[in-house]
Amino acid sequence: MSASSPSDLEQSRRPWWRRVLSTPLIWAALCLALTLPWTLNERGMDVVPFILTLIGGWLLGVAFVNWTLRMQPVRRGVIVHVGVAAVATAVMIVGVEGGGALIRALPEVLRGPVVMGQLALIPAICWTLLGVLSRVTSLARRPSRNPRTVPEWVEDRTGVTVTFHAVPMRLRTLYGWGIALAALVAVVISIPIVNDAVPRWATQSPMVFFAGAVIVAIPPYLVFRAVCARLTRSVLLRFTSRGLTLTEDGVSVQIPLSRVTRLVWSASGESARVEIQAPGANRSLLVSVARHGRGTLAQLPPLRARTASWLAEAGIAEAGIVEAGLVPVEHTGSRAKRAPARVFERVFE
Repeated sequence: MSASSPSDLEQSRRPWWRRVLSTPLIWAALCLALTLPWTLNERGMDVVPFILTLIGGWLLGVAFVNWTLRMQPVRRGVIVHVGVAAVATAVMIVGVEGGGALIRALPEVLRGPVVMGQLALIPAICWTLLGVLSRVTSLARRPSRNPRTVPEWVEDRTGVTVTFHAVPMRLRTLYGWGIALAALVAVVISIPIVNDAVPRWATQSPMVFFAGAVIVAIPPYLVFRAVCARLTRSVLLRFTSRGLTLTEDGVSVQIPLSRVTRLVWSASGESARVEIQAPGANRSLLVSVARHGRGTLAQLPPLRARTASWLAEAGIAEAGIVEAGLVPVEHTGSRAKRAPARVFERVFE
């Protein structure tokens, strides 16, 4: 079997539209840009721009929290996350309570965008604080003497095995839950505004909307966590030189490596997961939202070099068409340093 050429690796990279769809910062910029026609015409509090502003702000918060979760070492991400959350919250309070005079001093054309920018920061800071709450909850659950550990590989002469907990869910479903939560908060808050049912004192302080967003967001967030806990499964995944065995709650499926067309192994972060694509066996197991036992982190161990070599050697030849093994998808620029996911795809020679 011949070695994969640079052109093969280039073809195996994820399409640009997939990278766009999975980048919250791009969607945040799009949502906020769409509000400009209303904002510049002093109609920023209409239903459509109001909801777009809240969703765009929420996506900014998602992008920031995701960035801190990818930081290494983990301690640095925690420090940046907590520090920015504290500073942003303080700036928001000061700006809302004493920034009226500053806004009135601005040119009229800038007043609307600045006010809408403040409004967008409310869900962004709300999501950032929820992320801090999640980190604090994780620390509170940590045993006093035994540190939380990542699941480990168990190696023998024929293969490697790892056991973990996961929820059968695709990453886009997780993002869909997030978008639905943001939309729900936006709709619930916009109803009294549209019906002129908001007290005058409340309209003068966007912090009221911030508190309302938190109150509205917490119940559905807890429902989502409860659903994930109920759907959590015990998973055993074993790799050998010829195939893999996936066992979910005692039900096993064996898949030859030669039939696997794509494998995603994301070890940490909000996207920690395993994705396996093969004829008749497409599975996506999300680790980050699963309910884990005490002392266990919501992570996966790094993929073994031995396993990667087995994937590279899993080529087949049928009907005159030669399929090479699964090759790693290469990322260019700084994205490769930030993204914890390892993606393997099959190429044709």
